[in-house]
Amino acid sequence: MELGFTEEQQILRSSVSSMCKEHSDLQSLREIEDSDIGYSENFWNQLLALGLTGIAIPEEYGGSNMGLLDTTVIYEEFGRALALSPHFMSSIVSTYLINELGTDEQKQKLLPGIVSGDKVLTLAWLEKSSSFNISGINLALTNNKNSSTLNGTKHMVQYASTASEAIVFFRDGDNVGAAIVDLNQPGVKYTYQPNHAKTSMYEVVFNDVEIPNSMILNQDNFWAKWENISCRCQVLLSAEASGGCERSLYIGRDYSLDREAFGQKIGSFQSIAHYLADGLVHVESNKLITYQAAWASDEGMKISKFSAMAKLQACRSFREVSATTIQIYGGMGFTVEADPQLFFRRAKHLQNYLWDDGYLESQLEKVFFSSQKKET
Repeated sequence: MELGFTEEQQILRSSVSSMCKEHSDLQSLREIEDSDIGYSENFWNQLLALGLTGIAIPEEYGGSNMGLLDTTVIYEEFGRALALSPHFMSSIVSTYLINELGTDEQKQKLLPGIVSGDKVLTLAWLEKSSSFNISGINLALTNNKNSSTLNGTKHMVQYASTASEAIVFFRDGDNVGAAIVDLNQPGVKYTYQPNHAKTSMYEVVFNDVEIPNSMILNQDNFWAKWENISCRCQVLLSAEASGGCERSLYIGRDYSLDREAFGQKIGSFQSIAHYLADGLVHVESNKLITYQAAWASDEGMKISKFSAMAKLQACRSFREVSATTIQIYGGMGFTVEADPQLFFRRAKHLQNYLWDDGYLESQLEKVFFSSQKKET
């Protein structure tokens, strides 16, 4: 594995970092939290202007088809800024699904629109009291002659109020699949779901929603392909957590060099210095395992083990370091006026987001026992 970044990757990081500093600062974050849209349209327009909405889309559809390591560089900067936008759901998760499971017609209809920003897609996957496993998919699909009907409820659907389409996971008898559903049609109802990170999450109810059979993704070996896609997505979430963890650490460090107690800077106290040193170890560990997972994916290796380890490590570290930053701030760190709580809430959100610790640990157990059987 090459441990250095190329000149192009360094330029990419610098460009995204500058954009985030200018258009996605922490004050802007406070203004969009719990809002209906859930993100800054100005920031979204900047992503469009830089062509970042097409990073996972093939060139024939107007995208740039970046590798996972390049995308990791971008998401580390998103995490450092705590940037909110539909980018992950629309330009990453939905795009991966359409790239690998979509027909030529579906790709032509949707991918150019994602690049231009004319379309924003989201994922309707989770259901109430369900897990991340295949057994958690129970929303019903009823087959008709030339179309199908969806009935059921999905939870924690990001940006449902502004998305044009959703990729909805369904159950059809013993099979699980996904369909591309127009959200601007009768029978679709969404309700905001409060969450501790104050991000755009909605409950979406599908009541006799009719969809053309041409909008159903390829169901051949669907769940196995989705698990492979999810591994790449986990790497990007770990990159986001890694960036947030590093920013939180340096916020704590800067405050320790400014605040005085007993006539000296609190950063000179041994206990604070130890906290900061431990945090730096976490930050560097997060980077290494995330970069390794992204590099391995670009090299065509199987990354289920790397991706699960990366998300577990980075998200846990983000939560621990952001909690330490709150302690360094003292009582003020718990207030909404101070910045540390922004990072702590996002850390917990990312830790449970899409793939929680319990699911990832079970995936690692499967990989471990599978390798043990092969050795014996």
